[in-house]
Amino acid sequence: MPIFYRGAAVGTWWHKRDARKFGFTPNNPGIEATSDRLMNHIARGTVSSPYVSLTRSYSVAWSYATFASRGGLPTARRPAYVYEIEINNPCPRGLELIDPVKELGKMLPDPLETNSYQHDGLPSFLLGVVDSSMVHHLHAPILHPPPGGGTSRPALLSLQLETLIRAMRDAEILALGTIPTSCIRTRYKVY
Repeated sequence: MPIFYRGAAVGTWWHKRDARKFGFTPNNPGIEATSDRLMNHIARGTVSSPYVSLTRSYSVAWSYATFASRGGLPTARRPAYVYEIEINNPCPRGLELIDPVKELGKMLPDPLETNSYQHDGLPSFLLGVVDSSMVHHLHAPILHPPPGGGTSRPALLSLQLETLIRAMRDAEILALGTIPTSCIRTRYKVY
């Protein structure tokens, strides 16, 4: 029985609304699930989507609950939460789990196409995508082959690459549909 987690940072919707009573519902359940919406949900944090983000990592959920809080860090008097969710196979009716890395893999362009998802920067470029405290790596100029002279610019970051990296960083699984209360095992306080 797979276990998933979801962080609820202080001041967020799922912090104020106890999912143990209501389940987890997407912000926009009637909207069509498309690859563009999947990428924007993960890479841009678009909340108007048909998805609910889950993680296989308690550590990721704890980090989100702790550091994404609005109005300061959680405290014992005002804790954030990490929900533990158990979803059996087959999924409850009306619920589908999606591995975003597998979904994106199906649609990535051929290596010979001009618009690749690959970047053209230094290896450290990816650190800026993974960790916002290392954003300076995103702005480092690319190197040009000799004799040089190309225009100085930062590396290219496609939406596909950003989504892949963030999905892997967060051990992310997307739920399409409502996660019923029967799947929510517990809610841990985080502070």
